[in-house]
Amino acid sequence: MNNPFIQSFKEAGLVGQAILIILFAGSCYSWFLIIYKSLLFRQVRRASDTFLRKFDRTKQGVFSLSPTNLSSEIDPVYTVYKKGCGGLPNLGGESRISPENWEKLEETMQRTADTQTRYLGERLIFLATAASTGPLLGILGTVYGVLIAFQGMGRYGSATIDAVAPGISEALITTVFGLIVAIPALIAYNHFKHFINNYSLRLDNFISNFINLARAQNQSVDTPIRDSKKSAAKIEK
Repeated sequence: MNNPFIQSFKEAGLVGQAILIILFAGSCYSWFLIIYKSLLFRQVRRASDTFLRKFDRTKQGVFSLSPTNLSSEIDPVYTVYKKGCGGLPNLGGESRISPENWEKLEETMQRTADTQTRYLGERLIFLATAASTGPLLGILGTVYGVLIAFQGMGRYGSATIDAVAPGISEALITTVFGLIVAIPALIAYNHFKHFINNYSLRLDNFISNFINLARAQNQSVDTPIRDSKKSAAKIEK
């Protein structure tokens, strides 16, 4: 028994076959992106969850954490964390951050977070393009198929099956392939964008938490020095 898709492709004209080849290639690449991004986002979520649990549970040395097995390379949260730690002095020593540098540190971490977010969203534009152009290519094939059907009716002088079947078959097969490309691409694109938006908020919350902890530790280092100065002033009096 012949496959109806293969049979319809063989019976289609050059224009219809070209549209089907484009749609098929777009569908293959769309599914590659869907599988690749799904696996990547799953690894990113696991790595971030693991590192954030470690960060939240650490009481001492929170700014000298080593990467977990999962967060060594693919975790955007750990990447932002490293950038933040690179902008901090040794808070356990005499060095302290001046007030005017806190905003600069936060901006540096935010730029790193934006870079990581853009990395997660790379090539998703193709899914959006496939979701919008797939049906349009299908409609183009539909119109062309109907045109072929009318030409067949003109040659035969009547609307017989032999006259309209090739054109109608070509119209239907391109419509089906256009929807096959568009529906999964649209669902995946919306799902991935939702994940990225939520992850961006997660990075923002982490940056805020990081800055607050660093400020608190910076103040705790500064307090004994201020107290000693007050004590020295009292002794002089």
